[in-house]
Amino acid sequence: MGKNVAPPVKATILLFFLLTIFSLTALDSGDRLKGFDLENPATVMMLKLTQAVSALIIFIIPAIVFVLFTSEKKLGYLKLNGFNFILGVAALVLVFAAMPVINWMGELNNHLSLPEFLSGVENWMKTKEENLKKLTKIFLEMNSVGDLIINLIIVALLAAVGEELLFRGALQNTLAEWFKNTHLSVWVTAILFSALHAQFYGFIPRMLLGVVLGYLYVWSGSLWLPILFHFLNNGLAVLFSYLIGKGIISDAAETVGAGDTPIMFVIASAMVSVGLMYFIYIKHPTPSELLS
Repeated sequence: MGKNVAPPVKATILLFFLLTIFSLTALDSGDRLKGFDLENPATVMMLKLTQAVSALIIFIIPAIVFVLFTSEKKLGYLKLNGFNFILGVAALVLVFAAMPVINWMGELNNHLSLPEFLSGVENWMKTKEENLKKLTKIFLEMNSVGDLIINLIIVALLAAVGEELLFRGALQNTLAEWFKNTHLSVWVTAILFSALHAQFYGFIPRMLLGVVLGYLYVWSGSLWLPILFHFLNNGLAVLFSYLIGKGIISDAAETVGAGDTPIMFVIASAMVSVGLMYFIYIKHPTPSELLS
Protein backbone atom coordinates (compact mmCIF):
# COMPACT_ATOMS: atom_id res chain seq x y z
CA MET A 1 0.00 0.00 0.00
CA GLY A 2 2.00 2.97 -1.24
CA LYS A 3 -0.72 5.59 -0.87
CA ASN A 4 -1.86 7.41 2.23
CA VAL A 5 -4.96 5.85 3.77
CA ALA A 6 -7.77 8.34 4.56
CA PRO A 7 -7.57 9.52 8.23
CA PRO A 8 -11.00 8.18 9.32
CA VAL A 9 -10.13 4.75 7.90
CA LYS A 10 -6.72 4.81 9.58
CA ALA A 11 -8.30 5.88 12.86
CA THR A 12 -10.90 3.12 12.64
CA ILE A 13 -8.24 0.47 12.05
CA LEU A 14 -6.10 1.71 14.93
CA LEU A 15 -8.98 2.22 17.36
CA PHE A 16 -10.24 -1.30 16.63
CA PHE A 17 -6.81 -2.66 17.43
CA LEU A 18 -6.62 -0.65 20.67
CA LEU A 19 -10.06 -1.84 21.76
CA THR A 20 -8.89 -5.42 21.15
CA ILE A 21 -5.92 -4.78 23.45
CA PHE A 22 -8.24 -3.36 26.09
CA SER A 23 -10.53 -6.37 25.90
CA LEU A 24 -7.63 -8.77 26.38
CA THR A 25 -6.19 -6.67 29.19
CA ALA A 26 -9.52 -6.39 30.98
CA LEU A 27 -10.01 -10.17 30.84
CA ASP A 28 -6.54 -10.76 32.27
CA SER A 29 -7.00 -9.44 35.80
CA GLY A 30 -3.76 -10.91 37.08
CA ASP A 31 -4.93 -14.51 36.75
CA ARG A 32 -1.68 -15.26 34.95
CA LEU A 33 -0.07 -15.41 38.41
CA LYS A 34 -2.09 -18.48 39.35
CA GLY A 35 -0.20 -21.73 39.17
CA PHE A 36 3.23 -20.06 39.09
CA ASP A 37 5.85 -20.52 41.78
CA LEU A 38 6.53 -16.85 42.41
CA GLU A 39 9.24 -17.68 44.94
CA ASN A 40 11.31 -19.14 42.12
CA PRO A 41 13.59 -16.50 40.49
CA ALA A 42 13.49 -18.41 37.21
CA THR A 43 9.69 -18.12 37.13
CA VAL A 44 9.83 -14.38 37.78
CA MET A 45 12.42 -13.98 35.02
CA MET A 46 10.15 -15.89 32.65
CA LEU A 47 7.31 -13.48 33.48
CA LYS A 48 9.60 -10.53 32.79
CA LEU A 49 10.67 -11.96 29.45
CA THR A 50 7.00 -12.51 28.62
CA GLN A 51 6.43 -8.84 29.41
CA ALA A 52 9.27 -7.85 27.08
CA VAL A 53 7.91 -9.97 24.23
CA SER A 54 4.45 -8.50 24.84
CA ALA A 55 5.86 -4.99 24.44
CA LEU A 56 7.20 -5.98 21.03
CA ILE A 57 4.08 -7.80 19.86
CA ILE A 58 1.43 -5.46 21.28
CA PHE A 59 3.05 -2.03 20.84
CA ILE A 60 6.25 -1.79 18.82
CA ILE A 61 5.60 -4.11 15.86
CA PRO A 62 1.94 -3.03 15.33
CA ALA A 63 2.90 0.67 15.37
CA ILE A 64 5.62 0.12 12.77
CA VAL A 65 3.45 -2.12 10.57
CA PHE A 66 0.58 0.38 10.81
CA VAL A 67 2.59 3.34 9.49
CA LEU A 68 4.34 1.24 6.83
CA PHE A 69 0.98 0.20 5.37
CA THR A 70 -0.98 3.44 5.81
CA SER A 71 1.45 6.28 5.10
CA GLU A 72 3.72 7.22 2.23
CA LYS A 73 6.08 8.73 4.81
CA LYS A 74 6.64 5.26 6.28
CA LEU A 75 8.63 5.53 9.55
CA GLY A 76 8.95 9.27 8.97
CA TYR A 77 5.28 9.49 10.00
CA LEU A 78 6.35 8.71 13.59
CA LYS A 79 8.72 11.75 13.67
CA LEU A 80 11.76 9.85 14.90
CA ASN A 81 13.72 12.68 13.38
CA GLY A 82 16.05 14.14 15.97
CA PHE A 83 16.41 15.44 19.50
CA ASN A 84 16.78 18.84 21.14
CA PHE A 85 19.22 18.73 24.08
CA ILE A 86 17.76 21.72 25.96
CA LEU A 87 14.27 20.27 25.85
CA GLY A 88 15.68 16.94 27.03
CA VAL A 89 17.12 18.60 30.14
CA ALA A 90 13.79 20.37 30.74
CA ALA A 91 11.98 17.02 30.47
CA LEU A 92 14.37 15.51 33.01
CA VAL A 93 13.66 18.28 35.50
CA LEU A 94 9.92 18.03 34.77
CA VAL A 95 9.86 14.35 35.79
CA PHE A 96 11.09 15.28 39.29
CA ALA A 97 9.06 18.49 39.54
CA ALA A 98 5.76 16.80 38.66
CA MET A 99 6.18 13.87 41.05
CA PRO A 100 4.43 15.45 44.08
CA VAL A 101 1.37 16.65 42.16
CA ILE A 102 1.10 13.34 40.26
CA ASN A 103 1.24 11.38 43.53
CA TRP A 104 -1.35 13.71 45.06
CA MET A 105 -3.71 13.14 42.14
CA GLY A 106 -3.10 9.42 42.43
CA GLU A 107 -4.18 9.43 46.06
CA LEU A 108 -7.24 11.53 45.21
CA ASN A 109 -8.14 9.10 42.40
CA ASN A 110 -7.67 6.15 44.76
CA HIS A 111 -10.39 7.50 47.08
CA LEU A 112 -13.01 7.94 44.37
CA SER A 113 -15.93 5.54 44.47
CA LEU A 114 -18.72 4.59 42.08
CA PRO A 115 -22.47 4.87 42.83
CA GLU A 116 -24.06 2.01 44.78
CA PHE A 117 -25.73 0.50 41.71
CA LEU A 118 -22.26 0.01 40.19
CA SER A 119 -20.87 -1.76 43.26
CA GLY A 120 -20.28 -4.95 41.25
CA VAL A 121 -18.16 -3.06 38.74
CA GLU A 122 -16.27 -1.33 41.53
CA ASN A 123 -15.49 -4.63 43.25
CA TRP A 124 -14.19 -6.03 39.95
CA MET A 125 -12.02 -2.94 39.49
CA LYS A 126 -10.60 -3.24 43.00
CA THR A 127 -9.83 -6.94 42.53
CA LYS A 128 -8.07 -6.23 39.25
CA GLU A 129 -6.12 -3.38 40.83
CA GLU A 130 -4.91 -5.59 43.67
CA ASN A 131 -3.85 -8.31 41.23
CA LEU A 132 -1.90 -5.82 39.15
CA LYS A 133 -0.24 -4.45 42.29
CA LYS A 134 0.89 -7.97 43.19
CA LEU A 135 2.39 -8.40 39.73
CA THR A 136 4.12 -5.01 39.95
CA LYS A 137 5.51 -5.82 43.40
CA ILE A 138 6.96 -9.10 42.12
CA PHE A 139 8.54 -7.36 39.13
CA LEU A 140 10.11 -4.66 41.31
CA GLU A 141 11.73 -6.99 43.82
CA MET A 142 15.41 -6.60 42.94
CA ASN A 143 18.33 -8.24 44.69
CA SER A 144 21.20 -7.06 42.52
CA VAL A 145 22.33 -4.39 40.10
CA GLY A 146 21.67 -6.93 37.35
CA ASP A 147 18.01 -7.12 38.40
CA LEU A 148 17.88 -3.32 38.34
CA ILE A 149 19.28 -3.16 34.81
CA ILE A 150 16.86 -5.83 33.56
CA ASN A 151 13.91 -3.92 35.03
CA LEU A 152 15.13 -0.63 33.57
CA ILE A 153 15.17 -2.29 30.14
CA ILE A 154 11.83 -4.10 30.41
CA VAL A 155 9.71 -1.86 32.66
CA ALA A 156 11.15 1.50 31.62
CA LEU A 157 12.80 1.40 28.19
CA LEU A 158 10.65 -1.09 26.26
CA ALA A 159 7.45 0.32 27.75
CA ALA A 160 8.46 3.88 26.89
CA VAL A 161 9.48 3.10 23.32
CA GLY A 162 6.53 0.79 22.61
CA GLU A 163 3.77 2.91 24.13
CA GLU A 164 5.04 6.14 22.60
CA LEU A 165 5.35 4.57 19.15
CA LEU A 166 1.77 3.36 19.31
CA PHE A 167 -0.01 6.12 21.22
CA ARG A 168 1.79 9.32 20.27
CA GLY A 169 3.46 8.29 17.00
CA ALA A 170 0.59 6.33 15.45
CA LEU A 171 -2.64 7.15 17.28
CA GLN A 172 -2.18 10.85 18.12
CA ASN A 173 -0.93 11.63 14.62
CA THR A 174 -3.88 9.80 13.09
CA LEU A 175 -6.43 11.52 15.34
CA ALA A 176 -4.87 14.92 14.59
CA GLU A 177 -5.43 14.26 10.87
CA TRP A 178 -8.97 13.14 11.54
CA PHE A 179 -10.08 15.82 14.01
CA LYS A 180 -8.06 18.65 12.45
CA ASN A 181 -7.50 19.71 16.05
CA THR A 182 -4.20 19.17 17.86
CA HIS A 183 -5.56 19.67 21.38
CA LEU A 184 -8.43 17.24 20.88
CA SER A 185 -6.07 14.60 19.52
CA VAL A 186 -3.76 15.02 22.54
CA TRP A 187 -6.57 14.63 25.08
CA VAL A 188 -8.38 11.75 23.36
CA THR A 189 -5.08 9.88 23.01
CA ALA A 190 -4.30 10.52 26.69
CA ILE A 191 -7.70 9.15 27.74
CA LEU A 192 -7.20 6.00 25.65
CA PHE A 193 -3.62 5.71 26.91
CA SER A 194 -4.83 5.67 30.51
CA ALA A 195 -7.86 3.46 29.88
CA LEU A 196 -5.85 0.80 28.07
CA HIS A 197 -3.62 0.34 31.11
CA ALA A 198 -6.78 -0.94 32.84
CA GLN A 199 -5.64 0.42 36.21
CA PHE A 200 -8.72 2.38 37.16
CA TYR A 201 -7.49 3.81 40.46
CA GLY A 202 -4.62 5.47 38.66
CA PHE A 203 -6.68 6.68 35.70
CA ILE A 204 -6.51 10.45 36.37
CA PRO A 205 -2.75 10.84 36.98
CA ARG A 206 -1.94 8.51 34.07
CA MET A 207 -4.28 10.46 31.79
CA LEU A 208 -2.55 13.72 32.73
CA LEU A 209 0.82 12.11 32.12
CA GLY A 210 -0.55 11.19 28.70
CA VAL A 211 -1.47 14.83 28.12
CA VAL A 212 2.06 15.92 29.04
CA LEU A 213 3.53 13.29 26.70
CA GLY A 214 1.19 14.41 23.93
CA TYR A 215 2.19 18.06 24.15
CA LEU A 216 5.87 17.17 24.44
CA TYR A 217 5.45 15.37 21.13
CA VAL A 218 3.63 18.24 19.46
CA TRP A 219 5.90 21.01 20.73
CA SER A 220 9.22 19.24 20.21
CA GLY A 221 8.35 17.89 16.77
CA SER A 222 10.07 14.64 17.69
CA LEU A 223 8.94 11.39 19.30
CA TRP A 224 12.25 11.16 21.18
CA LEU A 225 11.22 13.74 23.81
CA PRO A 226 8.09 11.89 25.02
CA ILE A 227 10.07 8.62 24.87
CA LEU A 228 12.73 10.19 27.11
CA PHE A 229 10.16 11.58 29.55
CA HIS A 230 8.28 8.26 29.65
CA PHE A 231 11.53 6.33 30.22
CA LEU A 232 12.64 8.68 33.00
CA ASN A 233 9.23 8.52 34.68
CA ASN A 234 9.14 4.70 34.68
CA GLY A 235 12.86 4.37 35.34
CA LEU A 236 12.67 6.59 38.40
CA ALA A 237 9.97 4.34 39.88
CA VAL A 238 12.18 1.30 39.25
CA LEU A 239 15.24 3.01 40.75
CA PHE A 240 13.32 4.15 43.85
CA SER A 241 12.03 0.62 44.39
CA TYR A 242 15.59 -0.72 44.20
CA LEU A 243 16.98 1.90 46.61
CA ILE A 244 14.10 1.42 49.04
CA GLY A 245 14.57 -2.35 48.95
CA LYS A 246 18.25 -1.88 49.77
CA GLY A 247 17.41 0.48 52.64
CA ILE A 248 19.33 3.33 50.99
CA ILE A 249 16.36 5.71 50.95
CA SER A 250 13.05 5.87 52.80
CA ASP A 251 9.87 4.68 51.10
CA ALA A 252 8.53 8.20 51.69
CA ALA A 253 10.58 9.31 48.66
CA GLU A 254 8.32 7.25 46.40
CA THR A 255 5.10 8.79 47.69
CA VAL A 256 6.12 12.44 48.06
CA GLY A 257 3.03 14.57 47.49
CA ALA A 258 0.65 12.00 48.97
CA GLY A 259 -0.34 11.41 52.59
CA ASP A 260 0.65 14.19 54.97
CA THR A 261 2.57 16.27 52.42
CA PRO A 262 1.64 19.98 52.84
CA ILE A 263 -0.74 21.13 50.12
CA MET A 264 1.50 24.13 49.38
CA PHE A 265 4.24 21.70 48.35
CA VAL A 266 1.82 20.10 45.90
CA ILE A 267 0.78 23.51 44.56
CA ALA A 268 4.44 24.46 44.11
CA SER A 269 4.99 21.21 42.21
CA ALA A 270 2.08 22.03 39.90
CA MET A 271 3.31 25.58 39.29
CA VAL A 272 6.87 24.51 38.51
CA SER A 273 5.57 21.77 36.21
CA VAL A 274 3.39 24.23 34.30
CA GLY A 275 6.34 26.61 34.09
CA LEU A 276 8.55 23.91 32.62
CA MET A 277 5.87 22.95 30.11
CA TYR A 278 5.63 26.61 29.07
CA PHE A 279 9.41 26.75 28.71
CA ILE A 280 9.29 23.71 26.43
CA TYR A 281 6.48 25.35 24.46
CA ILE A 282 8.34 28.63 23.85
CA LYS A 283 11.58 26.79 23.04
CA HIS A 284 9.84 24.86 20.26
CA PRO A 285 12.72 23.92 17.93
CA THR A 286 12.79 24.19 14.17
CA PRO A 287 13.66 21.00 12.24
CA SER A 288 17.22 22.31 11.70
CA GLU A 289 17.70 22.64 15.47
CA LEU A 290 17.02 18.94 16.09
CA LEU A 291 20.12 16.83 16.59
CA SER A 292 20.11 13.95 14.10
